[in-house]
Amino acid sequence: MRIGQCLLAAILAASLLSAAGPNPRTTPTDMVVTVQPAKRSTPALEPGELAVLANNSAAPVLQLRRLSGDSAGMQLFVLLDDSTRSASLALHFYELRSFLNSLPSTTEVAVGYMRNGGFALSQAFTADHAKASAALRLPEAVPGANGSPYFALSELVKHWPSKETTGRRAVLMLTDGVDRYYGPAIEDDPYVDTACQDALKHGVMVYSIYVRGAGLYGRGSWSTNIAQSRLIQVGEETGGYAYFEDLADPVTIAPFLANLEQRFDNQYDVTIDARDLRGLQPVKLRTETPNLKVSGPTRIYVQ
Repeated sequence: MRIGQCLLAAILAASLLSAAGPNPRTTPTDMVVTVQPAKRSTPALEPGELAVLANNSAAPVLQLRRLSGDSAGMQLFVLLDDSTRSASLALHFYELRSFLNSLPSTTEVAVGYMRNGGFALSQAFTADHAKASAALRLPEAVPGANGSPYFALSELVKHWPSKETTGRRAVLMLTDGVDRYYGPAIEDDPYVDTACQDALKHGVMVYSIYVRGAGLYGRGSWSTNIAQSRLIQVGEETGGYAYFEDLADPVTIAPFLANLEQRFDNQYDVTIDARDLRGLQPVKLRTETPNLKVSGPTRIYVQ
């Protein structure tokens, strides 16, 4: 009987502490997750339907907030590869401009080009999507002009061209994914790992569309496969996604952009309690809700 009374007292004490306010040891950490229906239905995730494991331990979900309406703010940086073949990109400019013009007014868009391991800003963040679309131009199509898309990505996320606070930051890269600093012979690329870490530290989701680069370097099936695998790695680790059509240039990128817009429309900000954790930590997401698929970063950065 005394054991039962002690247990009841402990539960009541925990309830009172919870009602009094957050635990001072709580370490709130945010990440953005994407919800997609497994079948044709309207995806919706309710509090209590998401379980999170951080460093293989249960991490309590403190808040779940759908990023829509007043909470839909986002900054999207369109990062084009200056070493892309002109023919590979020119066919898709109309689709890309249509996509940018279809984005909601809550999304600010910037445009830049990968060059010499960095990025050149063509249009700063703006809610005027027509203005952002007008900044698109054909790439220089010089083989190796980008140096490495992963160097350019790291530079971008570390020197994000905006001080404005926003709920989401995302990059859409159009590139062949070939790292000319490290080569296509080995799958594991330390520069890819660094780019992922930098993106996670600065809260940036990375999406990519494969388009063929200029020149002959990285054109073989093995090289292309390795390059696409690296783009997949960056997408998965940061909570983004990599789009490609086999090993060749896509005939159209409209389906990719439609899927991307759907993902943006069905994202949630999840705040978890990551107490006793610091730095980059592995994370897993799970939901028992039928017909829902939840995806997010495979690692989070805990300050």
